[in-house]
Amino acid sequence: MGSVVIAYQKFRSPEAAQPLLALLDAHRVAYETDHLPARFSAVLGTTSAEQFVVRLLPEDFTRVRRIEEAQAAAALPNFPSDYYLFKFSTPELWELLGQPDAWSSHDVALAAQVLRERGQDVSDQILQNLRAQHTARLAAPNPSPTAWIAAGYGLALLGGVFGLGIGWSLLRYRKTLPDGRQVPGFAPADRAHGRRILWLGAAGVVFWVAVRVMMG
Repeated sequence: MGSVVIAYQKFRSPEAAQPLLALLDAHRVAYETDHLPARFSAVLGTTSAEQFVVRLLPEDFTRVRRIEEAQAAAALPNFPSDYYLFKFSTPELWELLGQPDAWSSHDVALAAQVLRERGQDVSDQILQNLRAQHTARLAAPNPSPTAWIAAGYGLALLGGVFGLGIGWSLLRYRKTLPDGRQVPGFAPADRAHGRRILWLGAAGVVFWVAVRVMMG
């Protein structure tokens, strides 16, 4: 595949991804898959589990999401009567529709149908507005990691590789939005700190290596 593909959905195992892969094959949507090892992000302070990733062209994100939801809507009559979403309150169902990327396509389609049966207006325009608001919230930069920025400067001065890692994360971390766009995860000021930490860290490594060579 010549163009750049990015992560569309992540699964715990290849087996869990098979329904999506079958759907992509059926509609002749180009994709790639790979495994992501568990990783720790110093700046975010989180550890991600090992995952199986399905990657798509960014311009295919919206199309594939619509295909998934159409398939899910057609399967609605097969949902059992005790399915957990039927117990959701109306506000909870609206909240679900406002962040569809956090739920399965089947749950999104079912939530819309349940709301309609409760007399709610769930038009395409309303759904588009909800998703646009959700995407805008996701696109907003993460809170400034002040403590990690300070640690990055300190470690960079000491020549620590960990400081370089913090600088790189601040500068290069990006978020993938539900519509396939990728945006910087941190505000311009934080990314500027990341760039300075990288330069300072590189200089620190060179300085301390030179000191050890001279003393050796």
